[in-house]
Amino acid sequence: MTIRSLTLGLVAAALVPAGGAFADDADGPNLLENPGFESPIAKTYSTFGEASRNGEFALESGWSLKMFGCFCAPFNGNGAVSIYDIPVVGGSVYRVGAFALTPAGDQIRNGSWGGIKVEFKDASNTVIALGERRILEGYDPDMPMEEWIPGEFLAYAPDNAVSATIVPVYLQASQDDAGAMYIDNMLLAPSKRDAAKPLINPNFDNGVDYQYLVFPTFNGWTEQYGNVFFDDFNFINGPHSAGMFGSFPDYDGDGQCDPGGVSGLGQIIPDIFEGDQVTLSMSAYTPAADSIVGTDNFVLQKIEFLGSDPSAPIDSIAGTVMDGTGAFDNDTWHFAEISGTAPAGTTSIRIVAQIVQPDCGAGSIRIDEVDVTVGSGGGGPVACPGDFNDDGVVDGADFGFLFAAWGACAGCAEDLNNDGFVNGIDLGEFLAVWGECPDDNGGGGGGGDPGDCPDCDCCEANGNTSCSDQACTDAVCAVDAICCQFGWDSICAGIAEDECNGCAGP
Repeated sequence: MTIRSLTLGLVAAALVPAGGAFADDADGPNLLENPGFESPIAKTYSTFGEASRNGEFALESGWSLKMFGCFCAPFNGNGAVSIYDIPVVGGSVYRVGAFALTPAGDQIRNGSWGGIKVEFKDASNTVIALGERRILEGYDPDMPMEEWIPGEFLAYAPDNAVSATIVPVYLQASQDDAGAMYIDNMLLAPSKRDAAKPLINPNFDNGVDYQYLVFPTFNGWTEQYGNVFFDDFNFINGPHSAGMFGSFPDYDGDGQCDPGGVSGLGQIIPDIFEGDQVTLSMSAYTPAADSIVGTDNFVLQKIEFLGSDPSAPIDSIAGTVMDGTGAFDNDTWHFAEISGTAPAGTTSIRIVAQIVQPDCGAGSIRIDEVDVTVGSGGGGPVACPGDFNDDGVVDGADFGFLFAAWGACAGCAEDLNNDGFVNGIDLGEFLAVWGECPDDNGGGGGGGDPGDCPDCDCCEANGNTSCSDQACTDAVCAVDAICCQFGWDSICAGIAEDECNGCAGP
């Protein structure tokens, strides 16, 4: 059989993205306008404190944002705020990043730091969540100078988020501390969780702020209750850990503490299914000056397996990390781990860290280095090639992922034919699966084995850009992309006879 070659030079040329420092890492297109300060910033950013567009140092374009302190008060902030609309999708994950540099002759000092912040806002333009990454910190003795240092993190947009603001920021901790910092090539891009390591902000280092007092305090940890705070003195890997102490409830209103106080943090992780193996671990610490040792207080970690109603877990697994009645040392980090298998009906899990206060005992604890690993048990929904953001439909949002990955991309999801490149062939396969994802593994358009589709129309010219069996469509278009772009003709039918054995019937 003669197999045609498809020339997509014009298409490929149109889709090659412009250079960007985070292009290889971002999962979707950069949503920011003027991210490298290439043009005057008055239309895109409002500066505050000591901040201005500057040409002394630049990563690519010849320009960056320079920031330094005002020498007028401790903890003074300097930077810029985006003033244009950046729409976001509530309940989604975004990658946030930037590059930062401090000059050799004016490096940042002591407790000063600089980095990148994202603010998520609701329909009333109120900030409802933060994500923040410190890129350069003055106390770091190994901080490189006159070198562009990248920093990025994943931020979670709450369900009611509709827009975002990006804020490059420099904090002068002491009014006497000298130092300047430059920011360039900022990033805000749609992203997704790591399926094997899906927890957002596991070390509590992204999404805290001294001034905003925004709830929830910690990026990604959308469920927060009782007395929870951040600690920038006691941590395993800085700059923060999550602190907690008992809620001291007064259920009967008599002004006295009642037993049963709980403070905690929770995070829901989607796309966990029957048979998946889930392991949760964390470390806990209690300071000698405010210890839970000698009380009934204890630190609890929990995995809750959720179905259609997140308020009513199908099942749960819990374990004690620290127990005030046990032989635990103060000022020492203690590690614990639990694991379990997702039962039938599971669609997500809730990760919980709590301090439980049975009898109004005093004392506080810190949590750090939370880790969640997921091993697939094969019980999840059918994989849907082209649905890069896992929302059940292949559409324009997924095209952004394909566009961002264009070029050499070995092992990435956007490389649909697994040849190490995202190019016109992958575009053809992507267009062939446009629309709703299949919901089962059966024939007749539901994916499954391309060798078993007795009722499909794949072995005949049908005039469409696909045939009625999705798996066979994928197999044919991997050989000849024209079939999924310009029409399913006799040549496509012939390929189907070879690639999809039995598709014309038993």
